[in-house]
Amino acid sequence: MPGFHDRLRLLRLNKGLTQEELGKIVGKSKNNISQYERNARQADDDTKKELAKFFNVSMDYLMGITEHSTPVAKLHDNKEIDEELNKLVRKLEVDDDLLFHGEPIRERTRRVIIKSLKHVKEIAEDTATYDIDK
Repeated sequence: MPGFHDRLRLLRLNKGLTQEELGKIVGKSKNNISQYERNARQADDDTKKELAKFFNVSMDYLMGITEHSTPVAKLHDNKEIDEELNKLVRKLEVDDDLLFHGEPIRERTRRVIIKSLKHVKEIAEDTATYDIDK
């Protein structure tokens, strides 16, 4: 998985910015940005936060921990995720012909999946609320 230096370069290029332009935006020199992108120097935490904020990505994405670039707070505001999750749960609740590895899904398995999805949604909401309140 790409690391901070890879992600920084990719995000900068996707925005069509030079190293000098990005440096001015976050209060660093062209040389600093170059060193970050070459992995010759680590950015301090405040700079990383500024970069994540500017590029509108999560710190986890910027650091190469996850492939999902959307910040948690943004996910919390996105009603589409909630709607899609609810559609999936409804489908699991009413569809009798769902298959798993070619076999019909058992009722107990269906209940466990539904319960797990609802639990994951609660955790995501709690996490988003916690991150926003920080």
